[in-house]
Amino acid sequence: MKGMKQPQPARDDVRVNRVLIVDDENGVRDLMARWLESGGYAVTTAASAEEALGQFEAAPPAVALCDIRMPGHDGIWLAERIRQQYPETAVIMATGVHDVGPAVSTLRQGVIDYLTKPFGRDRLREAVTRGLEWHESAWDARCWRESLEQEMAIRRARLSNAIAAVEVNSEEALDSMIAMLTLADRDAYAHGHRVAALAVSIGRMLGLPDEALTTIQHGALLHDIGKLAVPEAVLRKPAPLTVEEVMLVRLHPEIGSEIIAGVPYLESAVPIVREAHERMDGLGYPRGVPASEVSIGARIVCVADAYDTMTRPRIFRDALASHDALLELRRCSGSQFDPLVVEAFGQMIRALEKC
Repeated sequence: MKGMKQPQPARDDVRVNRVLIVDDENGVRDLMARWLESGGYAVTTAASAEEALGQFEAAPPAVALCDIRMPGHDGIWLAERIRQQYPETAVIMATGVHDVGPAVSTLRQGVIDYLTKPFGRDRLREAVTRGLEWHESAWDARCWRESLEQEMAIRRARLSNAIAAVEVNSEEALDSMIAMLTLADRDAYAHGHRVAALAVSIGRMLGLPDEALTTIQHGALLHDIGKLAVPEAVLRKPAPLTVEEVMLVRLHPEIGSEIIAGVPYLESAVPIVREAHERMDGLGYPRGVPASEVSIGARIVCVADAYDTMTRPRIFRDALASHDALLELRRCSGSQFDPLVVEAFGQMIRALEKC
């Protein structure tokens, strides 16, 4: 957040250069330690997986070099625990010729490199250098993720307090609240109203009663309210989002629905706000349930939201023409969108074109 310095995990130069060698053979372990120490690395050693984990508890290293074959728990067992408990530590496996198959398998589980015995000093240093680079990248990603999470918590609290401070008991009060919350993002205000108009028209085409249409209108107006808690650096990023950033964005339906749940006038819209990003095939969010299990209002808002998003320009793409957007809705009918809703939307578009 602008003007606010974000705390970062503690970091020290020793940790950045620290390598842990785990091997039950004293001679091999000591030789690798000497090779790395002569290159300026801070090296510690362990003779077993259990001893290594004990050292992790005291001070996680930047790189862990683990032999596969060890008595008791082997290196693959140790690598799995390191990846689960200390995800910023780069793991390198040391293997015998006959262990290459298991080593390759561990690479798919987050191990970044493996050394086939016997190997020389240069190959060892090459692998450790690569490990340190990976560790630095992972550490920076953690710092970024934690700063985003902290900012998101602050923005969520402010959003919740802002909504709690106003009395929403009419359409005018609801519109005033949304206008106030989106004062710095007029596109969000306009998007909500366009989606609401489309969603209500679809509902009418499906023959839904007036009470249901009012609920759909409220849900559509507020379907993205939780995005106001997502940091600007993520929402406005002019590049593909990272996995961690996507996960943060996908929290917004739960955030929005939880925040408006305490407003009696909006209570009926809570399921729509929570479920508008679910898909027919169950690959949506936040819960990943089939859209057939969510409200018809949420399925309607899902289609209206997608259409409006496609037909408006974004930082990374141009707007689609109405005809092309409708073709895309039909292409994804049955997988992402409810076929009945897509068909009703198509009928509505055709009716408008005849006017």
